[in-house]
Amino acid sequence: MSMKYVFFLALLSLPFFQACTGDQHHGKAEAVQLDNGKRWIANPETTSGIADMQAILTKYEGQTADASSRKAMRTELETTFQAIFKQCTMTGPAHDQLHNYLLPMKALFEKIGGDNTAEAEAAIGQLKQHLADYQTFFQ
Repeated sequence: MSMKYVFFLALLSLPFFQACTGDQHHGKAEAVQLDNGKRWIANPETTSGIADMQAILTKYEGQTADASSRKAMRTELETTFQAIFKQCTMTGPAHDQLHNYLLPMKALFEKIGGDNTAEAEAAIGQLKQHLADYQTFFQ
């Protein structure tokens, strides 16, 4: 394989590797905006990941008063969250809006896994609502 060919392949694949690392956006996410009044087209893996996170919340319903259950739930949520980033193929404004949607979840995960039961329960409620809001902005 020639060096030019390898370099060409590397350049072609660069946008895919840069598309959704999660490291490129620092600071606070902005509010999610619609695409001129329409929902953004999301990649199927993202939509599936959001559904998986909703299923994780359902799986732990009634068990969240226990700190060890909340920590296990947090681990599962974060694993699914990371998978969404790894499988992201979205680019441009839709990608930016997805990040605006996803990034606030990180703070909720921290509260869910914390020792303060009341704060964790509130964060779980906020996360449920946030996940339900996905359908408002993405299809």
